Amino acid sequence: MNSKNKKQIEEFSELWHVLINKSNFRNVEEQFPRFSVLTTIEISIINIVSKNPDVILGEIVSVLDIPKSTLTNAIDRLEKRNYINRIISKRDRRSYGLELTEEGHLAQKEHLDFECMVYGRILNALDTEEEKQELFKLLRKIVNNIEQQ
Repeated sequence: MNSKNKKQIEEFSELWHVLINKSNFRNVEEQFPRFSVLTTIEISIINIVSKNPDVILGEIVSVLDIPKSTLTNAIDRLEKRNYINRIISKRDRRSYGLELTEEGHLAQKEHLDFECMVYGRILNALDTEEEKQELFKLLRKIVNNIEQQ
């Protein structure tokens, strides 16, 4: 790693931590008790099921690019918390699907409300529509070019 890259990484790290602290995510999370106890994978599962009610487990594994055992463990935790139920898929009766319970729907609502609040704060920190579009352009570039580890 060259010294210029090291300095950029240090600056990025410093700015990232200031962003996290200034945005006060921890206090925001306290407003969403169902959502704040979930892992990223659990949130992703709830989100996928919410948007695709007929999704089967194999499709979730593909979308999240995780091992089947990881998905099974996450689903077990979500079932214990009464966020989801396993069901026989109506589309493919040989496969299992998932359905959100009332708690699961409330967790998804909290997730969306959390994102609206936090992402809204970030976007409102920019002055113009052009700045917001530039942010989106750069984020898309990062998403498209980031190396898979």
